[in-house]
Amino acid sequence: MAESNTKICNQALGRIGSTRINDFSDASEKSTQAIQCRLHYEQTRDALIRSYPWRFALARATLVQDTETPDFEWSFQYLLPNDFMLMKSIYEGRFSSNNFRNYALEGKLLLTDETTMEIRYVKKVTDPTQFDPLFVELFTLTLADKFIGPLAGGDARIQKKIDDALDKLMPAVRALDGQETNTAGRFESGTWNDSRYGGRTGFPMRF
Repeated sequence: MAESNTKICNQALGRIGSTRINDFSDASEKSTQAIQCRLHYEQTRDALIRSYPWRFALARATLVQDTETPDFEWSFQYLLPNDFMLMKSIYEGRFSSNNFRNYALEGKLLLTDETTMEIRYVKKVTDPTQFDPLFVELFTLTLADKFIGPLAGGDARIQKKIDDALDKLMPAVRALDGQETNTAGRFESGTWNDSRYGGRTGFPMRF
């Protein structure tokens, strides 16, 4: 069965032994569970996507140069995509000299001295059918962690259960990252410059 907002919330509620909801999108559902789901779902989803370069959320873009220029320090500024969440890497051309491209992110702009800017980035993904299974697992556990206080009375046994599940999940995410990151391929070495993260990004954080 394809993932849905309702299914993800109910998986999280099930983790703490709470009553399920009928429909996440039904604003008329006023149960405490439904209120907590609507309160935390979008913020938690976006925070987790932004915390890690999930493959399902990677995208490419040739940035459009803004008509205005920075007041000082940088020569040009570029508009970031509307769905931009996190910088992954900058394209340096097919044949690269491995020179770092310096830049700064300020608000919705990328500031640089470069005359062109092609990037890979983590985009905002709202369709749950596009989520990676490991992301869904992390998402449900993180939601469950937030639900323990208001829906399970801060039960210490449930808290330990969720903490243990999160601790066991992270090695799987790290292992998958190692398998899917091709550090020898032409798109990961030389032509793409992950300058802000030293070539690799960190792993998802808890929220």
